[in-house]
Amino acid sequence: MPPRTPFSLDLSRTSYVCQSCVTNLRAQGPQLWLTRSVSNVSRRAQPLRPRSAPVRGKLKTRAATPALKQDLQRVLAETLAQDDKAAQDHERDNAGQPPVDIRFFDEAKPGQLRELKSSEEFGDVSGGLDSEIETAITDLEGQMLNMLGLLKRLEKEGDQDKADELRKQFKKTLRDQYKGRIGPEADDYKALHIPGFSGPRQRSIAALNKFLARESLVKGGVPRHKDLLECWKSYSAARKTLAMSWASVAPEVWDFLWMILSWEGTQNPNRMRHVYVLARDMHAAGVTLRSSQQLLAIEAMFIEGWQEEAIESWKKAVVTLGSKSDTFKAYWELGARMCCLYGDTYRAQRAVDTLLESAEDPNPRIIIPLIRALAAKADTQKQAWEMYQRLRELLGDDMKIEDYDEVISSFLTASGTEDALQAFVDMMFSGAIDIRGRTRLPIAVGNHFFIGKWLKRLIGAGDLDGAYKVVLYLRAKGVVPSPIQLNGLIGAWLRSDIAENVEKAEQLAWDMIRSRLSFVRLRRRGAAMEQQRIRFYDPTVSAVPSAYNPDDPELNIGTRASSETFALLAENYCTRGLHDRLEGLWEVLGEAEINTSAFFMNQLIRSYTQNMQASRAVEFYEEMTRNRGVRPNAHTFLALFGTLSVNRLIHRDPSLSEIDITAARRFFRDMVEAEWTFESMDTFQFLPRTILFSLLKAKDFTGMIVAARTMRELFQFVPSEPLLIELASGTVTLRVKTQRNMRRIMEGSKTIEGLIRRHRMALEEAGVDMGTEAQRADELCKVFEQLVLVKAGAQEADPQAVERLLEEAAGEVGVYDIAIAKDREQIAKHRKVVQKAGSEDD
Repeated sequence: MPPRTPFSLDLSRTSYVCQSCVTNLRAQGPQLWLTRSVSNVSRRAQPLRPRSAPVRGKLKTRAATPALKQDLQRVLAETLAQDDKAAQDHERDNAGQPPVDIRFFDEAKPGQLRELKSSEEFGDVSGGLDSEIETAITDLEGQMLNMLGLLKRLEKEGDQDKADELRKQFKKTLRDQYKGRIGPEADDYKALHIPGFSGPRQRSIAALNKFLARESLVKGGVPRHKDLLECWKSYSAARKTLAMSWASVAPEVWDFLWMILSWEGTQNPNRMRHVYVLARDMHAAGVTLRSSQQLLAIEAMFIEGWQEEAIESWKKAVVTLGSKSDTFKAYWELGARMCCLYGDTYRAQRAVDTLLESAEDPNPRIIIPLIRALAAKADTQKQAWEMYQRLRELLGDDMKIEDYDEVISSFLTASGTEDALQAFVDMMFSGAIDIRGRTRLPIAVGNHFFIGKWLKRLIGAGDLDGAYKVVLYLRAKGVVPSPIQLNGLIGAWLRSDIAENVEKAEQLAWDMIRSRLSFVRLRRRGAAMEQQRIRFYDPTVSAVPSAYNPDDPELNIGTRASSETFALLAENYCTRGLHDRLEGLWEVLGEAEINTSAFFMNQLIRSYTQNMQASRAVEFYEEMTRNRGVRPNAHTFLALFGTLSVNRLIHRDPSLSEIDITAARRFFRDMVEAEWTFESMDTFQFLPRTILFSLLKAKDFTGMIVAARTMRELFQFVPSEPLLIELASGTVTLRVKTQRNMRRIMEGSKTIEGLIRRHRMALEEAGVDMGTEAQRADELCKVFEQLVLVKAGAQEADPQAVERLLEEAAGEVGVYDIAIAKDREQIAKHRKVVQKAGSEDD
């Protein structure tokens, strides 16, 4: 978790050094080779030791090679000679002068000096090798000796090829270990290591060092998603330990961590949180942030909730960041956005003016956040409109649709519907029409087609509240939206599953229903035709005649409900299990004189079934189809098969199964005779599954085979192998991974494999080749029928006797000509899949 205490970025620190100090520094001459800073750099290089290739054994000796000893002796001799020469020169220059009291210091941390006790301690600090460097040298010697010994042994045994291959691998390892890793901004990250920790705390530091040493950490300048997650995981685990000694973290490590954690992209959703924590730690460690890092740290602080502190840090950086050419634009844009979000419109406007009046090629779109902030306050909405005009003037032809959408959303959110409509009119007519302040909208704007485009755009963008505000505004202006537009808004509200939106949808839908009922009553009085003539043909008369009181529900003829309005409410009530409301809606549907659709009928059938009134659902279906002429569709029969007891009850009743068989066969016969079609079997793939599983549960095995044969002719349905396994195992889905279900699936798979193997062996004996897709379909259908016989316990029955039973069942269902006789004329008459042009019957 990130720390929840604010911190102030010390942005006043600068790298400026006065000229006199620079002169004194240059006069000191070159530094000696062996210094404390070099020792620190060497310590950071420790993790990149060359790793030897895998060997079968290691030589125990770690004695230094003669060449390495000679190199070390030569470097030390040269260093001592330089020290002697410097001492002689110093004595010659200071001959005859009084002795000077010299004090020695060591820099423990950046900016913190520690006085040494004597010159001997100074010699130990400045002239000796670090123990870590000595250990690294010793380990390097051992690895090199091991490798050389292995190579000599291989060459001596005559395995020269293996020795050459191992030598190349060793060279490649050295080259890869010491090559730099290039980051996104061409930063070279070489030796990354955090030393100086031991004991129980070493584990988290070791994990972080292991992460920093990975060669695949940066590939092509783009960190992987896995790298981002592991970087934060390892660093957050090591933070408490690192806080005990921030000086142990080298600047290169900080830069590398910043490069990874601040990576911008969808794969780094917690970017700002991580930047905030990292910037806080770097500030505690005394690390000076670069200009770009300071800006990002301020933004992260603002997003993490420390808004006042972030704005204060931004103000203090006006000299160091706001006046530099490389950070001028980013600095003022950040300030403008933060002040807009914070509500400080005065300072935000000053920042925007500073940007727009500069010569840094500013982006005028920085005005959009200011428009949103100004429009949110009632006393500054006029200024928001002025800023919008300024934005249009600056962008000109470069103003895009997305810019208009941002402005329109800003005005709608602040209930500035008129300004939002004017912005939309500007987008559509290039500013040629002005509607602000007018009591009546022009014909080019105040019509269903133009308003429909706007509402469709708002609904598609998810701005449902804005769309509703547009509807209310249009009603106040005398423009009545069409039912199609309002139905789209109602459907979007209902699909959101938000209680407030569902309530708004019901309120708007019932308002449209009341308008429909008012219209029907007026039509019954004989006045509707005159009102419609005035409304559609006389443009000088308002859409809502002034002679009628709009508050009177009897005479409020706003947007009238359509059949789609009733269907949307019916589906919602059925899904929510509000059966009483659905029945009430059904009664109102008759009063509204709207024809009943198959969709509404299907919702009522499902609702009756859910309300434990399956018999009433079937009666309602028969009444609608036989007496009112409603044409059923595939969803109707899905709902009807859901009324069977085998699909409703957990514990099956054998007495009810007989009733289910009769009802299922009647539903299937009605489905075949019904006049409905679809483009592809993929559209209604659940219908054959539902039918077969229902007949299987009711143990109507002959009905299963007859139904499968019929659906193959009419639906082009072929049972797939997964469906066969589900039927064999008795499970509705293969996705449930319970132990019992998996055991049943395994048994079903074995059954299907055995039936397929038996069928193919019979074909091989007959000399038939399984090469075509049609033969594969025939095989699956044959296996299905064999599976049904296995389920019925009649796998050894006489085929002729089985065929007689199938003929009898087909006659009862009314599909004898289709399933048994294969009458091409009857098949073409009742086919449900639309035949493509040029296709022929099988």
